[in-house]
Amino acid sequence: MSKNTRTKYHVRKRIFLNRDTDMRAFAIGIVGDTRHVPTDNEDGWKWRTIELTLADCYRQVSFDFDLGSKADRAKSLYKIRRIAEIVNAVREAIEIEAKSIDERKKIVKPKAAPKPQAKNAAG
Repeated sequence: MSKNTRTKYHVRKRIFLNRDTDMRAFAIGIVGDTRHVPTDNEDGWKWRTIELTLADCYRQVSFDFDLGSKADRAKSLYKIRRIAEIVNAVREAIEIEAKSIDERKKIVKPKAAPKPQAKNAAG
């Protein structure tokens, strides 16, 4: 097998988290696909790229996922499932709050602008 085989990925994505792309918030997800690597090439399939990085405008956090042993794989799967669980819960809560606020905005009438005072003709 050629040493110059092309790296394949399950996921290789970088996205901005704000509509305004001048803002720095981003997410990067990369998981290398080693299914095509022969079993006897342990270095080729054991040390693949796995990256999950989340950043807002000021901070950045990266998560490590080790698949080197059966125990490490179990820990990594547990970690990513917990992250997904909390992200989905927060997303659902934000959707509920956004809908609630939108519905309130329909009910609450804007305050009327104050009427201009008539000028005193005697002045």
